[in-house]
Amino acid sequence: MSDYRRRSHATFALLAVAIVLAYLVPYGPLRGVALWQGAFLFWMVFGVVVIVLIGRLVADWRP
Repeated sequence: MSDYRRRSHATFALLAVAIVLAYLVPYGPLRGVALWQGAFLFWMVFGVVVIVLIGRLVADWRP
């Protein structure tokens, strides 16, 4: 298997974990947090992580 394929499989796995965490964290640990800053910080970090992962996936694409 090529290095690109191995890296893309790992990136897809990390992306899947991030998506699962996007569901579990707000309804789990952040459920009892009354302040909006907790959710805001989580969604900001989540957004940056997803952008980086997608950027990593498409960085080596060739036509």
